[in-house]
Amino acid sequence: MQFGMLYEMQTPRPWTKLSSYNIYHEALAQIELADKLGFDYVWEVEHHFLEEYSHSPAPEVFYGAVSQRTKDIRIAHGVRLLPHRFNHPIKVAVQAAVLDIMSNGRMDLGTGRSTTAQELDGFGIDYDRTRLEVREALDVIVKAWTDEILEYEGETITVPPRMVVPKPIQEPHPPMWMACTAPDSYEMAANRGLGVLSFNFNWEQVQKTMQIYRDTCKTRNDVVTKVINDRFSGVVMCHVSENEEEERIGINGARWFLHNIAKLFEPLMAKNNLYSYEYLRQLFDLSQDANDLSDQQLKDHPMVTVGNPDEVSRKLEKFRDNGLDQVIFFKQMGEIPHQNVMRSIRRIGEHIIPHYNPHKKIATDVDVRFAEQPLAAAK
Repeated sequence: MQFGMLYEMQTPRPWTKLSSYNIYHEALAQIELADKLGFDYVWEVEHHFLEEYSHSPAPEVFYGAVSQRTKDIRIAHGVRLLPHRFNHPIKVAVQAAVLDIMSNGRMDLGTGRSTTAQELDGFGIDYDRTRLEVREALDVIVKAWTDEILEYEGETITVPPRMVVPKPIQEPHPPMWMACTAPDSYEMAANRGLGVLSFNFNWEQVQKTMQIYRDTCKTRNDVVTKVINDRFSGVVMCHVSENEEEERIGINGARWFLHNIAKLFEPLMAKNNLYSYEYLRQLFDLSQDANDLSDQQLKDHPMVTVGNPDEVSRKLEKFRDNGLDQVIFFKQMGEIPHQNVMRSIRRIGEHIIPHYNPHKKIATDVDVRFAEQPLAAAK
């Protein structure tokens, strides 16, 4: 089982002039540490207008810096938004190709259509066209990477004959993934040869959709990729602690995250255009506001892995035993201080990754003392 980290660039209020500076530079330090400690993947989102929850509208820019600060970790978009008003597919293709070059072939491309009314309405996107636009964007991206001359005639986009340069260095092209939310998106990912990024916080639903995906992979009939990616990745909230105070910090981070994701999806749930209210409620396990849950209730949540290394490792076993190919950790959650995130990353590298991947070589002389003070204080 592989391990990754997912970044939203969460920036709770109150903000200062250095809030964004700190979040981005702290993320760089965290990813650099994770690279040395044997993490397999780093994922970063693309989101717009999501105050506090996600200040990450330009992952392609941030990843340019990541590519130069790391050596081994896979640098993965989780995800680039493909409805055309967000991003033209040719721009997605060439930006990803340049990142693949700059990272020496470590780029994975995750794709999706967005699941918030704030973003979709902010860019004037027609909800009913998003699925088709994503489908045709995938066609264009693969052809831009692999055809000498790209030419495409679709229902939502037309491209005259053009040579698209540069190409990625991974052959035939980098691995591709799809963020899956709606039930039929798992079937689409399987049919098109894409790996799954499951942003589902209901463990029972994760298991059901994993089975749907695995079954559909056996009969896939609409492959767009030149290389099949049949891996299934899921996200959990994680903070590895050594004492009660640190555990409480991690629980509060998970509480902040779950409370704010519920608020984030309220407008879309009310509109009922893309997903039913009941489906979204189950997807994000919104039966209760996280602010009304006790610390123990949050710790017992199936998708919250907070505790000492042994507790976290035991809780992760159910994901491995049920066939999850990669666990992606939310670590930079809410108000968890940077130095605590760094310590948690180190504990994962020292205790958890070796347990699941005993043959992986991990650096043992990594110094994290530089992270004990916030970056703004050092300026």
